[in-house]
Formats: sequence, C-alpha cells, structure tokens
Amino acid sequence: MEERLTRPPLRWLEPSQAVVLAGIAALAGVTWLDLWRRASEMAMHERMGMAMPTGPAWDPADLGATAVMWGVMMIAMMLPSATPLLVLFARSQRLRVGVAEASWRSGLLAAGYLVTWLGWSALAATLQWGLRAVLVLSPGAALTSAVAGGAVLIGAGVYQVTPWKRACLRHCQSPLGFLLARWRDGRVGAFRMGLSHGLYCVGCCWALMALLFVGGVMNLAWVAALALLVLLEKVIPGRWLSFTAGAALIGWGLYLVGSGLAPA
Repeated sequence: MEERLTRPPLRWLEPSQAVVLAGIAALAGVTWLDLWRRASEMAMHERMGMAMPTGPAWDPADLGATAVMWGVMMIAMMLPSATPLLVLFARSQRLRVGVAEASWRSGLLAAGYLVTWLGWSALAATLQWGLRAVLVLSPGAALTSAVAGGAVLIGAGVYQVTPWKRACLRHCQSPLGFLLARWRDGRVGAFRMGLSHGLYCVGCCWALMALLFVGGVMNLAWVAALALLVLLEKVIPGRWLSFTAGAALIGWGLYLVGSGLAPA
C-alpha cells in the first residue's frame, strides 16, 4: 500500500480525483451560498427590527435550526481543507478497485470526516443557545463582553502552541502519513478513517472555531478568514503559522480586556 501511495504524481488528474474535486467544489459551493443567504436574511431582519430572539424564549426548534446552520458552516469551512487527503485517497483506491468504487469510498471517507464536525456543530449550537440565554451575544451571535471576547481570544492563542495542537496538526498536515498509519480496507474502513481524521481535525481546530463567537457567527468575512487560516495551517509545513497566529490572538485578547471594547 505504501508503494501505491508514494508514486510520483501524474501530470493530469485521474478520473477518481476529478470526481472527488468536483464533489468538494459542489458541496462547498452550495454551503457557502447557503451561508450567504442566511447572513443576508439576518441583516435584513436586523434592519427591520426582527432580529433572532434573545434569552430563554428560544425553544428546541430554534436549537435545531441553529445546529443545522452550524453544520452547514462547518462543511463550508472544513471540507476544502480535507482536499489533499481525499485526493490522495481517491488515487490510491483507483489503483486497487477502479474509478467507481474509489469514488464511493472517497465519499465515505469525506462523510466520516464531516460527521465529526457535525457533532461539533451540535455542541456549538448548544453553546450558542446558552450564551444567548444569558444575554451575552449580539443578534449576529458575537460576544458583547470585552472580557469574554478577550478570554476566548487568549484561550485560542494559548492552545495554538500546546502539545495537543501540535499532535493533531501533524496528522492534518501529512495526509500520506495519516493514511499509512491509519489505513483500513473497504467501505467501512474508509468511513472509519474519515472519523479518525475528523477527530484529529476537531482537536486541531476547535479553538479556532470558537473564535466565531468573537467576530460573529454570521459575519461571513470573519468565517472566511478563519476558514483560510485553517487551510493554510494544514498545507504550510511546520508550526510557524500556528505560533504566529497564537501570538496575534493573545495580543488581541489582551487588548480587548485592557481596553474594555467589545470584540464585535
């Protein structure tokens, strides 16, 4: 299996890789468009004085809708960063089982990866519900307390330089190393590998995702900036970007706490 994975790259995309890239582009495109729609609707409601309910008026249906929104956001943000793994896996499978089966297994790998982020989405939605209940979120789901926002920034910055971040990032930065270490055969094996990689990715990026509450969950520019940071961390070797981002986040957090200015 190692030999199949380490062959020199072909000049042109193989069919299985093209299928995977098309699927990623389609799903990412649909989810980003949906986020844009949601953000536009929220902005319109705010202008009309119809912002989302605050406080305990939320009901389980609101929580479910928020979880769906978080799920869409996590797919939009996190699926593109898994492209190197999915493309490499598709190629290795095509060499073994053909284009059609390789495409199926690649889809199952992606599904397992996304399941972990959907689990995170449920937790994030519950957290958002709780924060809104105690009236510390703006209508755009940004923290209104400078101390709370600063604490989240400082916490995320510190996590950037921890051994836990380093261990998880190592798996995310090396798709080949992950596949060699965690390889499982078959469709079930592909799904299990997706779950495993997703858990490493959540371990790597959960603190960065918490920053959505600083800039605003429905602030698309902020969402895109965090998605770009996640992608760059995975594709740029080494840890200098993580350390640089961590230092910047800590500095920003200290400034917010010291100045008393709300983050958004």
